Amino acid sequence: MNQSCDPRPKRSRERITTELFHLLEHHSFSTITVKMLTDGAEVNRSTFYAHYKDKYDLLDQIVEEHMTLLAEAIRITGKQSAEPPTVERVSRYFARLFIHIEQNERFYRTMLLQGTVKTFISRFLDTLKENYRLAFRETTSVSVPVDRDLLLNYVIGGQLGLLMSWLRNDRPYSSEYMANQLSQMIVFGTVESIGFP
Repeated sequence: MNQSCDPRPKRSRERITTELFHLLEHHSFSTITVKMLTDGAEVNRSTFYAHYKDKYDLLDQIVEEHMTLLAEAIRITGKQSAEPPTVERVSRYFARLFIHIEQNERFYRTMLLQGTVKTFISRFLDTLKENYRLAFRETTSVSVPVDRDLLLNYVIGGQLGLLMSWLRNDRPYSSEYMANQLSQMIVFGTVESIGFP
């Protein structure tokens, strides 16, 4: 059988990945062994090692794949308008973020809420931050009263808190509602969003 057409390697990787996230519901990552993964996925150790060096490589590949998908989902493309952003335009951007999280809920719920890997949150925030940096390049000549890097950390930290709360509470609101609410917070700012004149 032609290796490139053989679906078995893909199926094996999917089974191992599924088993990892099943195990993470009951065990910390540090206690999970390759034997636990291969037994649960019903693959032999040689199959596991044909795809991964060890369990850390497995997790690295999963994270890398999801961060690539996240970056593609939220990528800001095209020339940025010189006009102030509207709630509708910003909401379309955030809708892509919330829909991506929703479509990959098991991964994000595990990685963000169960503290599986401490470095994941940094990687996630870096992916979001890089996208903002690309957008900010278009407005580098605009003078702002606050440090851009601190502003990025503030905005992204708030988004992370909002996403984690949304997942922790079993997504009580739709992606569209969350995107719209976050957009209003971003466009109108904290003080106006709270209701101060």
